[in-house]
Amino acid sequence: MFFILIFTSIISSYTPNLFILWILLEISSMTFSIMLNYNKFKIFSIMYFLISSMTSMLIIFSFLNNINNNYLLMFSMWLKLGLFPLNNWMNFMMNKINYLMLMPLMTIMKFIPIIIFFNFIKFNNYLIILIILISLPPVILAMNTSSYPLLLNYSSMYNIPLILILSFMNSYLLTNYVIIYMLSTLMIMLLLKYSNSYYKNSLNLNLDWKNKFFYNIMMIMYVQLPPFSTFMLKWNLIESILMKPNFMLLSMFIMISSLIMTFNYLNFNNSTYFLTNYKIGHKIIYYKNNKMMLIIPMLSFSIIYLYLYMN
Repeated sequence: MFFILIFTSIISSYTPNLFILWILLEISSMTFSIMLNYNKFKIFSIMYFLISSMTSMLIIFSFLNNINNNYLLMFSMWLKLGLFPLNNWMNFMMNKINYLMLMPLMTIMKFIPIIIFFNFIKFNNYLIILIILISLPPVILAMNTSSYPLLLNYSSMYNIPLILILSFMNSYLLTNYVIIYMLSTLMIMLLLKYSNSYYKNSLNLNLDWKNKFFYNIMMIMYVQLPPFSTFMLKWNLIESILMKPNFMLLSMFIMISSLIMTFNYLNFNNSTYFLTNYKIGHKIIYYKNNKMMLIIPMLSFSIIYLYLYMN
């Protein structure tokens, strides 16, 4: 099943035809619905199928010549990505399904909608302003959550609009940003999965100090702070926006929202810097999942080398 999701995403990156992209999107959506059903999340399988059906109908309507397909496509992909204010279904799923299902939902399932945005949505100044404005509410909503999946969802709702802006500003930087952001998201979710951590402060019960150290490094990378490659991506994004005329105010919005989002991340995880349960964390994680805890930091360093290679 995972192979089908990966295969459709790879094929979509080489397909300039909207009809073929729609077919690939439907294949990946049906595959993910089957995966949810197979893992005993039948209600959420039906929910995801209904959302996918709605987006599919909007895409079909956009094929009609007498309808402005730019806004229909934008709305359908907005819904598919779970962006504000069409994010309630995504929030509900994030709190109910496990990390095994959340990992493809938060990473590879967003790839084809981004490709459609990149190839078929006609950007203008008003659309860019709208996209930047919808990235601000998730920053505020993230202040009131105590759930790791919800925090990651709000992070996605903040970062996906930036990725969409990059599809207009700098297509080369877009590829770097998408790959590295999805890999860093995957790393965080892998560690949370194997530590069985769903809520704030639960890492203090499930991780020893060594694995918590790896977690903090990955979180700093995910927050896009120096000296990691993700910080350079954010820097290049702001630089690309500043190069456009009359976009100075928008770049200020991005910097302020980025600062608030960074505060949310660090405040959410502040207890992990000071509290450690040596007995429980050492017994549960460090021995039983020792191999996986070695894979995660190796993946984190591979992101740095990937960024250097792609530049």
